[in-house]
Amino acid sequence: MLFIEYDVGEDGAVELVALVNAVEEDDADPDGAAWMAWRRTHEDAGAGCASVSAAELVLLEQIEDADELWAEVERIVLADRVAKEASW
Repeated sequence: MLFIEYDVGEDGAVELVALVNAVEEDDADPDGAAWMAWRRTHEDAGAGCASVSAAELVLLEQIEDADELWAEVERIVLADRVAKEASW
């Protein structure tokens, strides 16, 4: 499972922090649930972390243009943030 970690500044600017492959070597956490539970123990309670679906990951892997790739990552992060802010 791939996760995108990000920060949102007071001005609303989004900064990419990390791409995290949260699959255990022994496949003990194939959907990343244990990793996300651990991530929720951090200061932002996991708010700055977007999971990447299998379909989105396939799409990301097929994109060759850097600008197009960044646009897709940005779309995933912004959709995650909008969904989380709607639930707060």
